[in-house]
Amino acid sequence: MADRYLRNKDLIDQSRLDKITVIGAGGIGSALLQNAAIMGFKEITVWDPDMLEEHNLSTTSWPEKFLNMPKVAAAETVLKNLNKKVSVKTKPVFWRTGLPLENKVFLTPDNMECRKYVYEQWVQNPDREFLIDMRMGALGYEIITVTRESDFFMESYVPSSSIADDPCTAKHTIFCGSLAASFGLAQAFNVLQNRLYYAYIWGSLGPVSLRREHLVKPSEKIENTAA
Repeated sequence: MADRYLRNKDLIDQSRLDKITVIGAGGIGSALLQNAAIMGFKEITVWDPDMLEEHNLSTTSWPEKFLNMPKVAAAETVLKNLNKKVSVKTKPVFWRTGLPLENKVFLTPDNMECRKYVYEQWVQNPDREFLIDMRMGALGYEIITVTRESDFFMESYVPSSSIADDPCTAKHTIFCGSLAASFGLAQAFNVLQNRLYYAYIWGSLGPVSLRREHLVKPSEKIENTAA
């Protein structure tokens, strides 16, 4: 197993890949969780109360054999199959039951109120490192990256009641879920390695949009340990 991380050990400080909390194991979460396990995060806690239903099979990457089982059960089994050394903790409960969040949080739930609640909990942690909020529709996605030093979260927040509801058949797509997950994990890499990044990203199947005022420059106080 010495060569498992040969392709990224000089790109990212492996000691930074420690503990993460992932809220949501659906369209975005299923892709992000698997990539995080492959990437080498050592301890992953997953929160999601939902069962894997038939209509989820076209918008998540969980195998069909987990149909009618909790999504977190699928997550635990699949992640351990991908990386037997990863520690997976699951919380098959609603997000208001209490959130012992890690310093690194990925948000992929299906409503805005959950996002705000988790953000409000996370921001109270003086040792917080990043919160990456990934949102998607059928044809587009948003990525909001929050750190202790750079926080634009509330600029992009709107309550669920203010968002026009798409038809059920146009809410999610596997490709937007995969894109959002990939961008979210890449943003974590940028933060952990003190690289330049945009704190707000909007993308679709067409052009990507960035907000110039949300360009976050590396801090001189943090030494980049990558080769």
